[in-house]
Amino acid sequence: GSSLPLRGGGSIARLGASSPATPSLESPRGRRGALRGTMSSFMDNFKDPEKFKLFVTKCTKNEGVKVWGGFAAFAFTVFMVFSSGDFSFLLTLSSLVSMFSFLMVAVTIENTRSVKGVSLKMMECYIAVFLCRLTAIIPYEGYLPYDKSGDWLYQVCEAFGLCLSGSIVMFIRGRFPESYDATTDAFNHLWIIAPAALISIILHPHLNNNWPTDVAWAFALYLESVTVLPQFFMFMKEGRAQTHTSHFLAAQALSRFMSFIFWASSFSELSNHDHHIKKYVGHWVVGIQLLQLLVMGDFIYHYVRAIQKGIPVSECISYSVNV
Repeated sequence: GSSLPLRGGGSIARLGASSPATPSLESPRGRRGALRGTMSSFMDNFKDPEKFKLFVTKCTKNEGVKVWGGFAAFAFTVFMVFSSGDFSFLLTLSSLVSMFSFLMVAVTIENTRSVKGVSLKMMECYIAVFLCRLTAIIPYEGYLPYDKSGDWLYQVCEAFGLCLSGSIVMFIRGRFPESYDATTDAFNHLWIIAPAALISIILHPHLNNNWPTDVAWAFALYLESVTVLPQFFMFMKEGRAQTHTSHFLAAQALSRFMSFIFWASSFSELSNHDHHIKKYVGHWVVGIQLLQLLVMGDFIYHYVRAIQKGIPVSECISYSVNV
């Protein structure tokens, strides 16, 4: 990977849907054909003014388009105001997308007064993720973006993520426990917490030059890469997905994709080339994030198809988890 400009203390620096009636679409060949058809239809909309007008009207009525359109406008404003335009802003944007996903869930729970379809196990894992990452990025600069947003915005986004995930856990355990079904949230999250902790002790970067915070950062990243598993298992148990949890997972996938692009471009900074094990840390960090994207691939395919067809994402995802 190419080296990005870093800054910090010492020699180490701060980091710059298909329908059930058409099972053929579930094959890779069928999906490629559906994608080509979607792109062809999309281009036709731009060639014909009347079709384009209908297309825009349809999009403005789609809940998913409204959610993502609003966030895109907000993210662009944040970039213009708080960023210095450095590539490392991608890391801050990844955190911003993640915070946005938790905010969507928290607002929905507050409005509906129900936590139906939200995995308590997943949210408890996210508390550990944010807490450990904050211990690594507040007192030290090793893992902060070089971009101006790394001065304070990145840390604020992570802190808000911790507060929001903690609030959602409080909603489930304290305010609306009657709407939570523990029988469908049966995944034992210790099975992902323990391996993530063990691997982080063995394989961790050294950008802070501080063993506890370097391990904490690695643990947060490794756990975050698999912490959606309890929610997926809950989907399979219930046989369908709630709309807000579908948007949440899609936002998490986008956040991980941005983080993956950033670290894939600078993974060499994470490795200790003089150590026979830690020289592979950068490869491991990129690989574990790529694994999460592959695991979430089927979900994202159905999610995008649902938005493209203008149907509630919960209906399409319902089919996806039962395939």
